[in-house]
Amino acid sequence: MTKLFNSPAMRETIKRLLKSEMALKGVDYRALAVRLEELGVHQTEANLRMKVSRGTLGSQLFIYILLALGLNSLDLTRVVSCLDDLGALPQTAGAA
Repeated sequence: MTKLFNSPAMRETIKRLLKSEMALKGVDYRALAVRLEELGVHQTEANLRMKVSRGTLGSQLFIYILLALGLNSLDLTRVVSCLDDLGALPQTAGAA
């Protein structure tokens, strides 16, 4: 069985997901830091850039970033599709 938790493929998926949402919303790292600050979460622009580009951030920060970007839902088929593109899913997982 493929280990996805904390795998390079999962980190790349998180990175792609957040960067694409930021691009769709027209939000750069500076604006994201401001939006997070408004939610009571202090993250510098540089810190956000590093965490997103590495795909290594905690679940709480991930949720707050989604909220700061104004997302009301997350379509997990996008996550599955990205993992599949990276060859990280067993054949049966992507077909479900």
